Amino acid sequence: MKKQIITLAVAAACAAPLVASANPILYGRVNVNLVNEDMDSKLCQAGTTRCVSDSSEAWDTQNNASRIGVKGSEDLGNGLAAVYQFEFGVDASDSGGLSGRLAYAGLTGGFGTFAMGRQWTPYYGSVDKTDIMQIGGMNDIYLGLTRVGNAVAYVTPNFNGLSGKLALVIDNGGAEDVGEDFADWWNASVDYDNGPLSVGLSYLAAQGDVDGALWGLAGKYNFGMFSIIGQYEDADEEYAGAVTTSSYGDWYAPGAVVPADDAKAWAIGAEVYLGNNTIRAVYGDLDAGDAGEATSWSLGVEHNFSKRTRIFAEYQDLEAEKNYFTTGNVKENADEQRFGVGIRHDF
Repeated sequence: MKKQIITLAVAAACAAPLVASANPILYGRVNVNLVNEDMDSKLCQAGTTRCVSDSSEAWDTQNNASRIGVKGSEDLGNGLAAVYQFEFGVDASDSGGLSGRLAYAGLTGGFGTFAMGRQWTPYYGSVDKTDIMQIGGMNDIYLGLTRVGNAVAYVTPNFNGLSGKLALVIDNGGAEDVGEDFADWWNASVDYDNGPLSVGLSYLAAQGDVDGALWGLAGKYNFGMFSIIGQYEDADEEYAGAVTTSSYGDWYAPGAVVPADDAKAWAIGAEVYLGNNTIRAVYGDLDAGDAGEATSWSLGVEHNFSKRTRIFAEYQDLEAEKNYFTTGNVKENADEQRFGVGIRHDF
């Protein structure tokens, strides 16, 4: 699922144009896909040798991160402005109601930006650069958190393309919270984005009953007619437990399994630009220790009718071993193919 990367730096990045108008800005996205999913797997009962083969194929219409939101700012004078944003997920395929995505308020000025509330993690914006697809993305490979609640964040000013981000998740009441630490999670990132080169480095750590840490490095270079993208992630032996006991934060994963100790993931991708068309390819690999392994590759083509409306077609092949897809039993040698077409409109 391709996303416009709006990180915790959103307030800093958007502050200047918003200050010119104090009126709220309504925005959103409708993204609906027609997808065929073909899955073959072997399901084995945990602790036994009893296994049964399973296969399924089905067409379905699917919502793909449709959303609606409002954002704005107020000029407070002397170069200071208040910024805010509310964003809700919308089920465009089946009218499933609203879900909370973002909700924060903050102050921005020459010192940078402070914001409090539910926000994108710095890690997500800095590291998840290979999530370039609409349907067949690398969310099955990505290890990090995407959004978190009860976050206090700071974004530095931009120094010729160099910027930093720091976020603290404070007393969120998760199972890992021991009541004494000031923050349950903290996340720091450094980014360089200047001309054709974009590089991000991020470190994400939990502290409490279960500690754990994850770091990632990613980069993208635009050669003009095409771009090359890559990322690498490395989790320590406690990260899986920290994510499992957390009661907050959105974590991209197929099902409920969190990668086991010392999980490592990497992905590479490319985009080719041909007028209003873009061809994309991406490959990713996850070694999740005792939780299994997974590899995924995707191909896609997108046509842009305008800056706001596009259509696309994509194919993804995902192969996984051990219990990557299930918690109670073990789904061995799972092989899933997905083909889909879709339309997306932004407003």
